[in-house]
Amino acid sequence: MARVSAVCLSENRQTRKIKQDSVLLIENFGIESDAHAGSGPRQISILSEMSLAKMEVEGITTSPGCCGENIDIHGAIELHTLLPGVRLKLGDSAVVRITEIGKDNTDGHADNVIHKNIFPQEGIFAEVLTGGAVKPDDPVKVIRSPGYTAGVLTVSDSASRGDYSDLSGPALIELLHSNGFLPARYAVVPDEITEITAKLRNWCEDGFLDVLFTTGGTGFSVRDITPEATGMICDREVPGIPEMIRQKSAETVKSAWLSRARAGIRKRTLVINLPGSRKAAIECASFTFPVLGHALEILRGDIEHCAEQG
Repeated sequence: MARVSAVCLSENRQTRKIKQDSVLLIENFGIESDAHAGSGPRQISILSEMSLAKMEVEGITTSPGCCGENIDIHGAIELHTLLPGVRLKLGDSAVVRITEIGKDNTDGHADNVIHKNIFPQEGIFAEVLTGGAVKPDDPVKVIRSPGYTAGVLTVSDSASRGDYSDLSGPALIELLHSNGFLPARYAVVPDEITEITAKLRNWCEDGFLDVLFTTGGTGFSVRDITPEATGMICDREVPGIPEMIRQKSAETVKSAWLSRARAGIRKRTLVINLPGSRKAAIECASFTFPVLGHALEILRGDIEHCAEQG
């Protein structure tokens, strides 16, 4: 379980925050006595120790609040892959909703707080929905919303290096949202088996995602290894979904038969591979929607049998 590792505040902006024994979150305001509190979307700031560890690898000594964050969290939650709209419960009663991931640092102001500040890339801002006291070692939980939650993992060497912007991932997030899903996690990783499997395992671990779509790495290239990574992390395969996608896609594009995409289940999350191109990813994801709701009902235990009613 993820837990709060430190709580911090400061009297002034653009400074390191000072560790406290506890802080009080106030609804629609932020943390009492903190310089960043007030109305708006940036009421509190949160950073994962996973992110601080990346700075340590670069030889940068970190400490609680060193990036200007109010709350540090340790544990399995990858904060920077959560999307705006996701809610977190901190301690016994405080509830916050993520509003932004990272922030603009084109003028380098974040580095005035600490050199190579990672918050602009991996920190999160949130608004306080329900107030309450928060202190170190308090549990941190991702709150499930009504309906189904979805994750999107783009697998691409070029996009992960920043050679070009990922088009497929954001398009899938928009498609999922318009079809009634809550897009809750998103990331881009290179075509490396260890990074793909690590992300898939981590995202399936807490049961927060009902369905996880990958996009990219399903073809014949030597670097196309997403199906292999998916097979390594899944407990059970679901061959019918990729078979259906290939059949429907091949009605217009015969090369669809060459797709090596797979689908499977890890714990209570359904993982589905999609092609890498924006158009193909959207089209193939759309093919799954007529059966996806029923599949997720079964997987979540909302109903016990998948036979036709009647």
